Amino acid sequence: MKIRIATALAATAIAVLGLTACGASYDETVGACRKELTERSEHATGKPDVCKDVKEDDYAMLVVVSGADKEGWFDENGDVDIAEMMKDSAEN
Repeated sequence: MKIRIATALAATAIAVLGLTACGASYDETVGACRKELTERSEHATGKPDVCKDVKEDDYAMLVVVSGADKEGWFDENGDVDIAEMMKDSAEN
């Protein structure tokens, strides 16, 4: 009886670990979403399929960040380049 219980528990643990390992982590999903938003056309609309599992607040922030990145508002260190932002606003 103890062997059956141990075998059942081991099988359950292996199944759970296997299912967990198959899915992408949330960070990987967010990274894939950010990449898609950065690479897609500026005329594209709607939420990309790769972003469907990203929380709405996180998705909204990714949209803002990817737009700012496309405008060149980040320097090589990933910090906001205020001079570039001001230059763009002066041109408009």
